[in-house]
Amino acid sequence: MKLLAGSFVLLTLTALLGFTWWTRQLSPLDPASDLHRSFIITPAQSASAVSQALFAQKFIRSAQVAKIYFIFSGLDKKIKAGTYLISSGTGLKNLLTSLTAGPRDIWVTIPEGWRREQIAARLASNLENFDTTTFLSLTATLEGRLFPDTYLIPTYATPADIVDTMVSTFDRKVGPIDPDILILASLVERETRTVADRPIVAGILLKRLRAGWPLQVDATVQYARGDWSPVTDTRYPSIYNTYIYPGFPPTPIANPGLASIEAARSPRISPYWFYLHAPDGTTHYAVTIEEHNLNIDKYLTR
Repeated sequence: MKLLAGSFVLLTLTALLGFTWWTRQLSPLDPASDLHRSFIITPAQSASAVSQALFAQKFIRSAQVAKIYFIFSGLDKKIKAGTYLISSGTGLKNLLTSLTAGPRDIWVTIPEGWRREQIAARLASNLENFDTTTFLSLTATLEGRLFPDTYLIPTYATPADIVDTMVSTFDRKVGPIDPDILILASLVERETRTVADRPIVAGILLKRLRAGWPLQVDATVQYARGDWSPVTDTRYPSIYNTYIYPGFPPTPIANPGLASIEAARSPRISPYWFYLHAPDGTTHYAVTIEEHNLNIDKYLTR
């Protein structure tokens, strides 16, 4: 009888110790911490790998317990890839559950040829409390280097974080580039509609530049005005206006994509000096001003 009682006490004590240990593993690693850090889950990452990463990055007490909880709670089938903002001050249950609620990331696409004000507006429409003023201040000298791409941006990202990401992407994908080539690329981006046209137009603009001609690029007037609507007055007063001022504008007028940058780096030699875009999107080239005027009458005059 005493042996049975002793066994019961031992089992009870073992269960109590096991429950105490399990409860401790579920508790926050650092209960006093309110610091939140980024945690990234990659697509198709397993519950085991997520558990190991949480433990390695000091968010939880035990990778094994996290894995067991994932599996027995069914949360392992609900993990969603992305970037999360989590804290070691959060208990294991709540922390693991948060990894199934969806990441704090938003996909934002920045089209080729946008100016920084347009980029700021796109970011503000997607990110709550986005500081447009700070973004524009930080990018005042970065027009042309805010690489157009699709970005996965954490909702808590600051303007500085986003600028850093876009400029780093530019540096990685474009590499070192002559400032004048980047300006030319921005002109080509705004002045062309197809990949085939880009090197031809780049070559035409360079020929005009070297011959001492005004570039007469409508997009520079649009940039000076602050919008991309059609140009009706080519005398708009601005140093960006290439109808009035010779040479390139002082800075890029947009943020070009790789195709326009490559066209500016490798312009195509052609006999043409003039080009225009018809309403149907086709580009028509001319060698002489007489031919160009005929194209205007044919394709633009109604």
